[in-house]
Formats: sequence, structure tokens, C-alpha cells
Amino acid sequence: MELNLADIAFWLLSAISIAGAATAVFTRDVMRLTLGLGVFLLSVAGWFLYFGHAFVAIAQVFVYVGGVLVLILFAIMFLHRSEQGLPELTSRHALDSAVVAVGVAVLVITSLREYVTGQLPTVGGADAEIGVSLLGAYLPHFEAAGVLLLAALVAAVVIVGGEKR
Repeated sequence: MELNLADIAFWLLSAISIAGAATAVFTRDVMRLTLGLGVFLLSVAGWFLYFGHAFVAIAQVFVYVGGVLVLILFAIMFLHRSEQGLPELTSRHALDSAVVAVGVAVLVITSLREYVTGQLPTVGGADAEIGVSLLGAYLPHFEAAGVLLLAALVAAVVIVGGEKR
């Protein structure tokens, strides 16, 4: 069996995805959970690149890895803390959650199996059109939304910090 670059990329992304997801699901430490989620979300961006959608991969990194993980870290900072200063969280590993996760994995695998043939699929021009549309006339709107979200995060930090005084 001869491995080409596409096969190596496929198996590497598969291993990274499974490792990140398993870390996020099975760890009890909140920071390791966030790190595992970050690795998984970066691997999803890698999958978008693998299938030839560079714009969606960049959006994945900016929105989910950059935005959602920062939001999760802010939520961890605001959690109720124990006497040792650690966030108080409980982790439940329910069997029904595992069954749902396996069902979703089977659905994803069966829906993507025609694309995973060992070769990269051809790239369409839709990403370029989306990029021009979003980064053209609508760029000030997205920048304003980003500034507004940043102001909301700073306000949340000030409000939570004010309660301790």
C-alpha cells in the first residue's frame, strides 16, 4: 500500500480530531478540557482545508478558536470558586451522551465517505465570492460587531470584578 500526501493528511487530521475530542470529553480539569476543545476546533479547520475550503477554515479559526474559546475562558474565570481558588465543576459521563456522540459520528462518516477517497477534492470558486462579499462592503459592519463584543466582554469583567470589592 502506497501512502500519498492526501492519505497522510487524512490520517493525521483524524488522529488530532479524535485526540482533541477525547480530551474534551474525558478530562475533569477545565483548562485541559478547553485545550482539548481548542485542538479539536483547529482540526475542524484542518478538515475544511483538506476539502479545499480555505475561507471557511479561516473563519473557523477566527470565530470558534479565537472567539468561542476566549468566551469559555471568560466563563471559567467567572465561575464559583472553591476555597483553593479552583472553579467548582462537576463532570458527568453519561451513557446516553456516548450513544448520541457515536450516532453523530456515524452520520458524519456516512455523509462524508464519498469525499474521503484518498485524494483532495477539487476546489470551487464559492469561497472567493464569499470572501469578496464579506471583506468588501460589509467589512465595517463586521469590525463594528467585533468592537461591540469586545466592549461587552470588558463590561462583564468590570461588573464581576466590582462585586468582590
